[in-house]
Amino acid sequence: MNSEFELIRYDRSLPAKIAIKQGSVNTPYHWHKEIELVYVLDGTLEITVNNAAQTLRANEFWLINSVENHSLTGENTKCLILDISYEFAARFDKTLYSSVFKVIGGSGAEEELRNLLWQLSRTTDETEQPKLRQYALITDILHILFVQCRYENPDAVKEGENIQSRHVKLAIEYIEQHYREDFTEKSVADQLGVQPFYLAKRFKEATGKTFTKYILEFRLARSMDALVNKGMSIDDAAKAGGFPSKRTFVAKCKQAYGVTPFQLKKQQQSGDAPLMHLTPK
Repeated sequence: MNSEFELIRYDRSLPAKIAIKQGSVNTPYHWHKEIELVYVLDGTLEITVNNAAQTLRANEFWLINSVENHSLTGENTKCLILDISYEFAARFDKTLYSSVFKVIGGSGAEEELRNLLWQLSRTTDETEQPKLRQYALITDILHILFVQCRYENPDAVKEGENIQSRHVKLAIEYIEQHYREDFTEKSVADQLGVQPFYLAKRFKEATGKTFTKYILEFRLARSMDALVNKGMSIDDAAKAGGFPSKRTFVAKCKQAYGVTPFQLKKQQQSGDAPLMHLTPK
C-alpha cells in the first residue's frame, strides 16, 4: 500500500494542529512527522496504522507515533484529530527518536488522555482565550505521554529498507530548522554522517519527493504563509521563506505552480487552492 508524506500546517500560536472532522471521513494512507491522537466524539471510525485496522467508537481514541503510516475512514462520524509538533516535543528530550509512545488500555494514562482530549474538543466552542486553553491541554497531553507512555523504540537503530529511517527524519528536521540558510543535499548528508546518494534514495522513498523539490515546496509554503496570513510585503515574505530575493521567490513560485505569489494568494484566499494541498507541476 502506497503511503504519501503529509506536510502539516500548524496554527502559528500553537505547537500543534487541531481539527474537528464531521460527516464522511476518508483520509488516504499517509505519514507525517507529528505525533497524532484521534479521538472519536460520535459514530465510529476505522483507523489503519501500519496495515493493522482498528475500529474506534465514541469516547475512544488512538495514538499514532511519528512517521507511522495510517489512514482514517468513517461515515456519519465526528472526531478530533490532534497533530503535535515533533520539534516541540523534541525540545524536552533530544533522544526522542529512539522512543515510541504506547497507551495501555485500562491504565490511568488512558483515562487521563481521554479526559484531556474531550476537554480539547470543547475548546472550539469557547470564546475566552481558547488558544491559551488549547496550549495548556496540549502540554498536559505531552507530559502524560512522556511520563507514562514512553518506551524504547526497537526500530530506532534499524535503517535497512524502512521508510521510517532516522536519517530521513533528521534531514527533514534540519530543513525545517535551517531553511533560511544556504545548504545542499551533500552538506546535510555530511551533517548526518551518510553518503549523499544514500540520503537521496531514502528521502525519495520516504517522501515521494527529491530533496531539492521538498526544500522548494517548504520554502514556498513559508513565504506564502508570510504573504497571506502575516501580511508581509513580498520582499519580506521572500526572506521569510529563505529566498535570496523577491525575484527568486516569484520565479520559483511560477516554476512550481504556474502562477505568481499574488495570484496564488488570491486563489488561496478564495479557497480554490489551499496552500498545503497544492501540487507543483
